[in-house]
Amino acid sequence: MDYSSAILAGTRSLLNKHFSTTDFEASTLDDLQRQTARAVSYLLRHNLSRLLQILYRIDVDEQKVRMVMACQTTDEVADNMAHLIIKRELQKVQTRFMYNRQN
Repeated sequence: MDYSSAILAGTRSLLNKHFSTTDFEASTLDDLQRQTARAVSYLLRHNLSRLLQILYRIDVDEQKVRMVMACQTTDEVADNMAHLIIKRELQKVQTRFMYNRQN
């Protein structure tokens, strides 16, 4: 699915906020996926509790997180977790965008 640049920018902004960084600069969804997977992979290896806090703040479904954590490799976990994170953040941005347009 193609997203507008405004929705991608909003998603980037939320990711930068949650991960306390300015590293998310992707202009496409695929690039954003890769950048998020890199950040998740780092946290999986170095600071799992921080990653779990971020997932909680983002409100990623806990059962889906458990399923992803059962993957075989750290790279698979990171890729699948990044997908869940981006999917949730896109939902938030789209909802806000829709309600702001109506007002």
